[in-house]
Amino acid sequence: MASRTRGGLGRMVMPAVLFLAVAGCADPGTEPAAAGPEAAGPSAAGFDPAAVLAEFDAADSAASKSGDGEKLARWETGPALQNSLAGVKRARLSKRVLPGFRHQDPVFAVSADCFVTSAKMAVDGEDRPRADAGHFVRDDAGRWQLSHHVMISDELVAATGAFRQATAHPTDEVLDAARRTALTGEVFHRSIAGPADTTVLARSAVLDDQLAAGWSIYTSQMQAASMTVDRRLTASEWAPCAAKTGDAVIGFLTLHVVDTIVSTKDGDDAVLAPPAPDLLATGRTTAVKAHTITVSRVEVFLLEVPLDGAPAAVLGLTDAATEITATD
Repeated sequence: MASRTRGGLGRMVMPAVLFLAVAGCADPGTEPAAAGPEAAGPSAAGFDPAAVLAEFDAADSAASKSGDGEKLARWETGPALQNSLAGVKRARLSKRVLPGFRHQDPVFAVSADCFVTSAKMAVDGEDRPRADAGHFVRDDAGRWQLSHHVMISDELVAATGAFRQATAHPTDEVLDAARRTALTGEVFHRSIAGPADTTVLARSAVLDDQLAAGWSIYTSQMQAASMTVDRRLTASEWAPCAAKTGDAVIGFLTLHVVDTIVSTKDGDDAVLAPPAPDLLATGRTTAVKAHTITVSRVEVFLLEVPLDGAPAAVLGLTDAATEITATD
């Protein structure tokens, strides 16, 4: 979780601030709906998820505070690590030290090879815990690593409180291919302010009013600066495990997207200059100027998908730039 601001929605010209604010974690959350922690004993899957989470907190929190990317890679993988490394770079260039953190009162949906957890997250220097959801997988050596992570807004905490009665299953077994494809397309379409199909995905404050609204502001600013930006989806995947709560499935969807920026003036280059947040997220301190600028991004969405076919809901999301490429 290495950057506890893991996922800014900041765009290249002006930040469109999302609710995310801690190493890939975000929005101040409230207490999970279910009261009290799960028992800490070993799970039916043969390991103790509470012990795994406690070990992760101690090591990953220290790595976040020190800004040590190699140590973060020991405890994180996939989009969670990409988001954390972006946060480390932003903090380093802003001359900030990332805060430590620890999970409180966790609940789990567990299988042998991956598990999903929801908890309160206490962040150093903050009076109020945030609400957090994460997905852990085993690496080839059998070590547990955080692979996906989002913070959850106050009004949506109750959904993940249901983890107390949940079980973990392979996502492709509890969500059929057609449903996954429809949700992937709708989430991406809505993220770039496309018309909403609310029969597939319910209206979402974080998706429609923050991420998509930020995209609209960003593209308008680019137009005012005589540039255009086009976003395309290059890859997508669902996290291996999802939590089945009885009447719904809660799972993580990752989108890999690329923004292509060009000038609208013949002969002019496109320019991405400080203080563009995407420059900071990729460790750059100077302007990028080229005929074509591409920005690779990773976006993670936590979705609650009703089993009766009702519209899904977005519970939280992160968004981070991972690479900038200039082409003359």
